[in-house]
Parts: sequence; C-alpha cells; structure tokens
Amino acid sequence: MTDFDTLQNMLWDSVLAKLGGVDAAFTSLTGAPSSIKVVFAESMQLQPSGLTQTWLQVKTIEYSLADLNREAMVGESFTIGGMRYFVQSIMNNDGYVVKAVVSE
Repeated sequence: MTDFDTLQNMLWDSVLAKLGGVDAAFTSLTGAPSSIKVVFAESMQLQPSGLTQTWLQVKTIEYSLADLNREAMVGESFTIGGMRYFVQSIMNNDGYVVKAVVSE
C-alpha cells in the first residue's frame, strides 16, 4: 500500500465518521456477502416527467472504490440493518468514492 492509498483510506474513514457511515453487507451476483462501510442517504430530487417535473424520493449508497475494487453492478445488493437495497444505477464515480442509486 502506498502513502497515497493510506491517506485515501484515512480520508474515507473521516468522511464515514462525519456522515454517519454504517456497516453493510455487499452481495455480488455470483459471490458470498462481504462486509463494507457505506453512507446511506434518502433525498428528494426533481425528475423530468413529460412537460413537467416531479419530485422523487431517491435512495443512495456511497462506498469507497478501494473496498470493492470496482463499481457495483445493477442487481447486486447492499444489506443494511436487515433491509436489502438493490443497485439500480451508478450516479457518480470519481475514482475514489462510488455513489449508487438503490431501491428496496
């Protein structure tokens, strides 16, 4: 592990502490569940709907790319506190943190 990787992990640990990171189990399409720390959020966002826009509740999970070494794929899941959330799409990947849109 390089000094940069160590610094990146320290930064992510700090972000988790500030944003209320939680323990989750990540389940791939073909493998056994693995433990991971994530930030779970629910928010309202405007979505296009014909000639108007509607408000939609969006659930997202953010995790360190280093924890999985890849983006989660559609259909894979995160289990948090007994609730299972399925990946619908990847909203953002900056090379360090991945933000996935999820649904129950």
